[in-house]
Amino acid sequence: ARLVAPIENDQADVVLGSRFLGTTVGLPWGRWLVLKIGIHFTRVFSRLPVTDTHNGLRALSRKAAQQIHITLSGMAHASEIIEQIREHGLRWREVPVTIDYCEETLTKGQSGWNGFRIVARLLLGRIVR
Repeated sequence: ARLVAPIENDQADVVLGSRFLGTTVGLPWGRWLVLKIGIHFTRVFSRLPVTDTHNGLRALSRKAAQQIHITLSGMAHASEIIEQIREHGLRWREVPVTIDYCEETLTKGQSGWNGFRIVARLLLGRIVR
C-alpha cells in the first residue's frame, strides 16, 4: 500500500522502494558496499538523487508504464528505468521498505561482479541508442 499510495494520490508517476530509507536486516558488508557504489554510479549516470538503485520494489502509473521502454536484460533494467524517469520528466518518489537478508535470499541475490556487467550494459545501451 505504501508503494502505490503516491500514485493513487497523484503525487508521483513512479515510486521506488528504498532499503536505505527503511530497514535492512542482515545486509553483509560486501553487498552494502557494492550497492552503495551502484547508487553513486546511477546518480551520476541518471542525474537523479536516488537512495537505492536495484531495489526490485517499484510501482508505475499507467502514464509511466506507457513511456518507459525496457531494452536491457538482467538487473541493468533497474538503472535503465531510473534513467528514463529523468528522460521523460516523470514525477518520482522513494518510499522506505524493509529488506530482510537471510541465507536463502543471499544465495539467489546478485553477485558483486554482476555490477560490472550492469555498468557495461548501461554504457553500451547509451552508445547504441
